[in-house]
Amino acid sequence: MNMVDIINYICIISASKPNPLCQILVSAMSKTLKKILLVAAMVTLVGGTFTGIMTYSNIGFGDAFARQWALSFVQAVCVIFPTSVVVMWVMHKVVETLFVRLSSLHKNLIFGFGMALSMEAIMALSTTYRNIGLGDLQQFSQAFLASYFMVLPVALVFSPIVTLLLKPKMEAFLAS
Repeated sequence: MNMVDIINYICIISASKPNPLCQILVSAMSKTLKKILLVAAMVTLVGGTFTGIMTYSNIGFGDAFARQWALSFVQAVCVIFPTSVVVMWVMHKVVETLFVRLSSLHKNLIFGFGMALSMEAIMALSTTYRNIGLGDLQQFSQAFLASYFMVLPVALVFSPIVTLLLKPKMEAFLAS
């Protein structure tokens, strides 16, 4: 039973006829739940794909892969969420300041590529730290660069797709 079902149940018990307040609450909960699920799906798709590629780069496919991938994904999400807010704010300010005369399409593409470069670096650091550790800095550095350069082409292809197609639709949906 989810929150919407609970509110529906309470509304049915509390009144014999439909209550407008209950209907508004159910509608708001449904929209909020859909927004949360959309964001969670995007985080899982993008974060899962990228940490999977990076984990493969760090340790290859083996018995420990699934466990390390899951742990790397959870750690990356915990690091990426707070960091991405700051990076997006800074990146937006930099793009708007340096590229004043460019069209919004060009600014969005530059923003998307900048986010891909910076966020993949942060995710590669997090994933490599989780999989390799800092015991041997030379090994860590090599593993970090290998995982970063392995996932970067995927991120650079994914970036314009997200920037041009998904981001406007997601922003409109999340604003509703």
